[in-house]
Amino acid sequence: MQITNYKLQITNEVSGCGLVARTVILFFAAAVICLVDAQIIVEDEIITSDVNLFTVSNEKQRSIAAAMAASLVLPGAGHHYLDKPKHAFGYLAFDLASVFSVVLFNSLANGREKDARAFASAMAGIEKAPSGEAYWRHVGAFMDASQYNEVVELSRGSADDQYLDERSWWRWADESHQEEYNDIRQRARNLRVASSFFIGALVANRILSTVDLMVFRKKSMSSSIQFEPAPSPDTRGGSLTLKAKF
Repeated sequence: MQITNYKLQITNEVSGCGLVARTVILFFAAAVICLVDAQIIVEDEIITSDVNLFTVSNEKQRSIAAAMAASLVLPGAGHHYLDKPKHAFGYLAFDLASVFSVVLFNSLANGREKDARAFASAMAGIEKAPSGEAYWRHVGAFMDASQYNEVVELSRGSADDQYLDERSWWRWADESHQEEYNDIRQRARNLRVASSFFIGALVANRILSTVDLMVFRKKSMSSSIQFEPAPSPDTRGGSLTLKAKF
């Protein structure tokens, strides 16, 4: 903590007059005080130095800027840079947990999707599925490939939109198998939604850690100022000490 002291010297020296002269001066001063409604304006030498009390040093500004940039890349790194280990551990732990959750839920979603496709291949008689997610949506929406082809033909779709290769045809034995297939796919979608939530948590964690450093920067710029009267050893008057704490 840096403490800067300023001394405002108020000198009250009266020339070596006699007792009468001093008494007259005191009465005159009292009269002037009454006339100006007891407001005193003291004009004397003010000792100052060229220091801005409310300006953070360039070194600290650069340090905080570097910490904020580090937090955008890895939450907690900026707090570690500014020697705030508890905050750093909290942000870093949350970030690692979110990354782990994204990987975990994506892996589970991929596994559920594979299970659904394997179930459809076994229960609907699919030999060779074309590439693309649209095919598997159609498998869940129609009982068999011929029904889908009829719908495309009635809607005046092109032949390219139909499934003409018999190896890609499917036929569900009953609706319960189709519903089970759709349930497996829905669980896969739910897992992907959960993964997306944790991706959003990663973004939010970076924003929050950066905002936390901005608040810390504002607090570091604030200062407390105190005025302390003290006798002056080199004059007959007194001194007023100004203390600014950062």
